[in-house]
Amino acid sequence: MPEEKELGNIKDRGENQIYEIGYHLVPSVSEESVPGEASVIHGIITDLGGNIISEGIPAIKQLSFVMEKKLENKTLKFNKAYFGWIKLEIDSSLISEVSEKIKNMPNVLRFIVVKTVRENTMHVPKIPTFKKDGGKDVVDTGDVSEKTPVSEEEIDKSIDELVLS
Repeated sequence: MPEEKELGNIKDRGENQIYEIGYHLVPSVSEESVPGEASVIHGIITDLGGNIISEGIPAIKQLSFVMEKKLENKTLKFNKAYFGWIKLEIDSSLISEVSEKIKNMPNVLRFIVVKTVRENTMHVPKIPTFKKDGGKDVVDTGDVSEKTPVSEEEIDKSIDELVLS
């Protein structure tokens, strides 16, 4: 069993993990109240001794499909929600408690907790590559749209414009 150290009122078991919580808030929350709802989630994390590494401020998003939530014995359907996320570090034995408290928040439509790494893992777009298509150079940007051949004159003209400007 790991050694426990007392840090203020928090016991450090030495098992800290990095997690990311993605959450949807119901759109019936007023825009002015959204930061308050996010701060409630912050409070849940920090009250249990977690450290917030980074976050995405909740913004209204169109959902890919209709989600349902039971509130006061009514099933409500939503096609929009405020989406936000928080990356945090917390003792792995406490993440289930964080999840349970978020689950019981009435304005949380849905959320997910995933184990991750501290480093930023944002999506990087594909770098364009050049390839031959029927003897002519074509730029492959990863698009599935129709590709048109480019003449050498057009390429030379584009290069001259870039160099001279």
